[in-house]
Amino acid sequence: MRKFLFSFFLVWAISPSLLAQTETEWLSGYKTEKDTLTFLFSEEVYHIKSSGFVVTGAFRGWSQDLKDPSWALKPVGNGYWKLSVYNPNYSTIKPAMPFKFRTQDGKWMDPPKTAPNLDGGNLVFMKGFEPLSVEANLVSNEQIHVLIKGLNLKTSGGFNASSFTLYDASGQIIPIKGIQSTTSYLMDEKTGVMSFVSNDPIDITLLPKTPIDKRRVYHLQIPSLNQTVLCSYDAWFKTLKSDKELGANISADGKSTSFRVFAPRATGLRLYLYASKNQKTADETIQMTVDSMGVWEAILPKNLDGVWYDFTVHGFLDPGNSFYETNPVHISDPYARISDDSFGKCRVAKKTRPAKPLKNGRPKLENVMAYEVHVQDFTDLLPVNDSLKGTITAMGISGLKNSKGKAIGFDYLTQLGINTVHLMPVQEMLHWPNDEWETAFKDDPYMIEQGVNKENYDWGYRTSHSFAIETRYRQKGTEPGAEREQFRDLVQKFHEKNMAVIVDFVFNHTAENMDGRSYLFHFNAFDKQYYYRTKNLDHIGEYGNETKSENRYMTQRWIIDQCKSFIEEFGVDGFRIDLAGQTDQQTLLKLKSELPEDIIIYGEPWIDSNDPAYNKNPDWHWYKEDAPICYFNDDTRNTYKGPVFELNHKETDRGWAGGNASLRDDVKLGLTCGFPTQKNINSAINYLDIHDNFTLADQFATSGFDGRFGVDELNYKIAATLLFTTPGPLVLHGGSEMMRSKGLAPLKEIVKEIPSGKIYFHGKRDTYNVRNANHFIWENVGKTFTKKNKPNPTIAYENADYQNMINYWKGLIEIRKRYLFSSPAFQAESTQPYQLPSNAFTFIEPKDEHLLGYFIDGKVFVMLNTGKKMHELNVEFPKGKWLLVGNADEIALDAGFAQYHETTNGGNRKLIIEPNSIYIWVRE
Repeated sequence: MRKFLFSFFLVWAISPSLLAQTETEWLSGYKTEKDTLTFLFSEEVYHIKSSGFVVTGAFRGWSQDLKDPSWALKPVGNGYWKLSVYNPNYSTIKPAMPFKFRTQDGKWMDPPKTAPNLDGGNLVFMKGFEPLSVEANLVSNEQIHVLIKGLNLKTSGGFNASSFTLYDASGQIIPIKGIQSTTSYLMDEKTGVMSFVSNDPIDITLLPKTPIDKRRVYHLQIPSLNQTVLCSYDAWFKTLKSDKELGANISADGKSTSFRVFAPRATGLRLYLYASKNQKTADETIQMTVDSMGVWEAILPKNLDGVWYDFTVHGFLDPGNSFYETNPVHISDPYARISDDSFGKCRVAKKTRPAKPLKNGRPKLENVMAYEVHVQDFTDLLPVNDSLKGTITAMGISGLKNSKGKAIGFDYLTQLGINTVHLMPVQEMLHWPNDEWETAFKDDPYMIEQGVNKENYDWGYRTSHSFAIETRYRQKGTEPGAEREQFRDLVQKFHEKNMAVIVDFVFNHTAENMDGRSYLFHFNAFDKQYYYRTKNLDHIGEYGNETKSENRYMTQRWIIDQCKSFIEEFGVDGFRIDLAGQTDQQTLLKLKSELPEDIIIYGEPWIDSNDPAYNKNPDWHWYKEDAPICYFNDDTRNTYKGPVFELNHKETDRGWAGGNASLRDDVKLGLTCGFPTQKNINSAINYLDIHDNFTLADQFATSGFDGRFGVDELNYKIAATLLFTTPGPLVLHGGSEMMRSKGLAPLKEIVKEIPSGKIYFHGKRDTYNVRNANHFIWENVGKTFTKKNKPNPTIAYENADYQNMINYWKGLIEIRKRYLFSSPAFQAESTQPYQLPSNAFTFIEPKDEHLLGYFIDGKVFVMLNTGKKMHELNVEFPKGKWLLVGNADEIALDAGFAQYHETTNGGNRKLIIEPNSIYIWVRE
């Protein structure tokens, strides 16, 4: 702190204008003056220099836009930056809103630990200040609960029945006959005015003169406070709990079929049955009945396997509702086992018999080596007939080879050495209809180049039906519903190869409001106010909507039920949760408690909700330091291989492995699970790249950040070596071991349009909807490149030694399995707080920070040099026979390189460390 204060003294001596800011304000990240809020950033406080900084937070919906000039800070000299925002009456940035700074290339700035407004890894504007707020909750048809906070209640003048005006959506006033309160107050017997004797929040219960209907929309006005609020359903919704089996289910004896859906504010539901999908008139219409918990049901005394069905849901014409009376459409079942391409009817199906479990059990979380892969990316270029390309079935075909005779597809993956397949979304997902799409784009040059002129390709993070398998992954020519058995069979094939299967689930939002559209698949019609977080009865959320699991038992059930379904009906072994930070902490803890203990779960700890009430509730909101699940470790990612949002300079934007020597201390933290938010080796899952952002090959490209034309392979191998020698679970972006590139997608923003609206393309930084750039180039397997070859930077995929890199990663996987899985440093302990064993890592730290060596439990020794200079080092090896099994060229695990640096019985050895080099020793 002395150094910090001294530095401030020097800066202020040079720049008197900065005297207006105090040390606390620089730490807090802002100051306020009248109607203006000024964001403040100090390079010294954050220990970083950059060409620019931006601010984002809840007031921007945590926007990822780094180029919006209205949120870019301006330099004011000496490493200080400011941005002033006009904020009258907190109109833009409200008290208690979290925010954070980022560099212009996308790196998130972790706030200083001494910031007085630090909360959950964010800074908070006016933390602890509570402005006047009123909440009104519909408890029953006879009571409305009101909570008033942030007011000097002693001078409020008090309240009586006439202080409140309750009116419905049509504007009709409902008189209040009386009020009650559990807060201490004084009563004026003549006027009935309650005067409150403290400044604590007060609760008041309003008693309407005539019963209301709690399913309807009401507003409450308090003229004396100049407040009008929407009456929330939260208090009532919190009481609604049912464990009845939802969806369409055939009884165990096959003699009846039940249909159940949850729609608490509906006044009626009709079920329609059809013999075929395209049938316009129903064969049978059934009026469903409702129970006290809002579950509507119809039980029919027959086996309806294969029958198609949908619903109409009826209710009041109030604002925010999407019942049939407002939108006369049929809707589908959120629990449906079969949905044929999202739109239209669903199909009744019996439960699927699951794959047999793994013979040796699921891998422990700390031993997970997962391989993230997208069904279509993996299978599009496989040598199979057209009916199989892009399908689940193709992914499980054995015996496929490329033109070089090398195993590809299923055999390639099962021979790689990883123990877990991580499938990107396979639940039914939103696609725009093919006829509409092809009409718009069949002759579009960009769409042709990207392979999406005839079909709307997508990664799948827009789930429409969580219990159904994606229609377009079904083998062409097979019946709707056959995809269920096909997926089960794929899980079985991986299990037979002793590989676990986890699937990528998207809880936090649904497909109903993607890309500015609004669809009535199910939740929007059944009850938008129950299933989603809303503001003024409308959706919020960066992806169109946010599901609301907190205080919503039935939404929580929907999350847990879909996981149980995939375990019980397909035999999967775990889940990767997309944007898990938007699903509340209690729901995720309950999810873990209701699934088998050995189920693998990890997810993204980002992003914040657009609901301030969620963000400020510590029982709901969470981040890395209090994560309820294993989270993606962006700290090790950024340290090992650099930032992910924007790439500008090879020297600084590729992490320590890419030559940024200043990150060596952070590398040590990564290797020892020492970042402050990590509680143990299973707190976080380590990775280098993943489907989002740039691939590792593009980040380590020889030039132009396009890995198709060459990769700095030594640095690439160093990054991989760091990853595979880090304790804890890890996940690979499928294809990184073969230097998979997305360079075909140009790095520019492109907007196209179809009749239903705009389509956005982001290039190789986010290739979620371009097909060709994501392909697995199977012809690269077996392809070599030696120093004798003359590089040709104009021809793609001709300037890298692909097979050598594949072999190198396979060698690292084998080292991890053979030598590290059994070491104490790589075994999770149940004790808290967890600490690595004292001798787990012993570091060799030469003065040149491009060099780092480390012993792991006396079993493995790694020496890395990312610099251009040769060094001589004396290293003390523990007793035992040591073999050099890895260098910059290859890993020869069984034979080793006996002619180089073999050390027998340990002892002090002088080592020659070549420039840009890797050395890996193991103790036999």
